[in-house]
Amino acid sequence: TSALTLGTGVNLVAAADVALGKTITAPGTTGAQTINKSTGRVNFAAAATSLVVTNSLVTANSIINATAATNDATGYVKSVVAAAGSFTIYAVAPTAEMAVNFSVTN
Repeated sequence: TSALTLGTGVNLVAAADVALGKTITAPGTTGAQTINKSTGRVNFAAAATSLVVTNSLVTANSIINATAATNDATGYVKSVVAAAGSFTIYAVAPTAEMAVNFSVTN
């Protein structure tokens, strides 16, 4: 590994590989989930427009990235809102089950 200082008190450390804990929700399991990992996958049911993920790592100030992992004709992720202990993913309603990958940064 190597370190690079990017201004006052900001260090960047580079390593060959980064492995993050994850939970992948099985296809066919849709709706709210509890996933206490920094990355994961949840599934929206057809026509669903929001989904809550309970996650003990999340604070109201967490940065959460969510990306559709299924190529649906109409569905896509619109926004993600963090709260203490959970976050809500909002989407345009998919025509079929839609998988969404997420990552949490604190």
